[in-house]
Amino acid sequence: MRSMIAICLSFIWVQAFDYALVPKKVAEDVYCFFGAPEEISKENGGNMVNTCFVHTNEGFVVIDSGPTYAYASQAYEQMQKIAKLPVIYVIITHDHDDHWQGNSFYKSKGALLIGPRTYEQNVVAGMKTRMQRVLGKELYGQTKIVTLDSVVDNNLSITVGHQVFQIKQLTPIAHTKGDLVIYIPEKKVLFAGDLVFNDRLTSLRDGSILGSLEGLKKIDAYHAKVIVGGHGYKTDANATQALKSYLTTMKKEVIDAQEQDIGMEEITKKVVMPAFKRMKLYDVLHKRNVLDAYKELEMLEDEE
Repeated sequence: MRSMIAICLSFIWVQAFDYALVPKKVAEDVYCFFGAPEEISKENGGNMVNTCFVHTNEGFVVIDSGPTYAYASQAYEQMQKIAKLPVIYVIITHDHDDHWQGNSFYKSKGALLIGPRTYEQNVVAGMKTRMQRVLGKELYGQTKIVTLDSVVDNNLSITVGHQVFQIKQLTPIAHTKGDLVIYIPEKKVLFAGDLVFNDRLTSLRDGSILGSLEGLKKIDAYHAKVIVGGHGYKTDANATQALKSYLTTMKKEVIDAQEQDIGMEEITKKVVMPAFKRMKLYDVLHKRNVLDAYKELEMLEDEE
């Protein structure tokens, strides 16, 4: 009896879970949902990521589908309030699971899914994702893994409603080995995915400090008026600066420490970077970032 009550309560809670998505207009016909700068939790339903959509006269183009089927469904409801039009394309910026687990909802609506080669390589049907482990079966709900309709190896250009979307991988490795940016030349709007973080720290676990800095440099070269990162609220032309400052400072301090023969066992005590302690997730991510940067920069030194 108790188990039945628990199941019923769980079902009611899941049905009532509301992502409270409110689209923010960042440019003409361009809207984003901004997630909180925090970790994935049951309390936030995985809503710690930024997703966006562009309204054209033919339909919508979605940039990243978000953490769950339910999230994507609620995002779609908000789009339909703007215009009763289909979602034609969903473009996934990289293969980290907070960015693409709404794919199955959009595929059920007939949208075409575009993403990097690393999605095809790393996202496998039947795998248990980080989001699924944290949220649990009930909240994960109808979320399913689906295949892409088109894979971007280097660059691709699509046109929807006379609006051109340039999709490009800027570096072989940055945040991951398959980061895509999407640029709309007419609007000077650039969607950077997790190449750009602000209001919280990035993670280097699957990437490269040098590649990330190179990616940021190439993003700045677009001279976009609006830059939307994968996490954080800043979207102006200076949106890259917080992450650039963090990574540049880390690179310098790690190299200085290596030149002083400070080893891995001491590096996190040396490279503390107190000016960045105010950033969200500093306590969770900074030490690991320092270790990852140390290994990469040490390997580079050995090669030289």
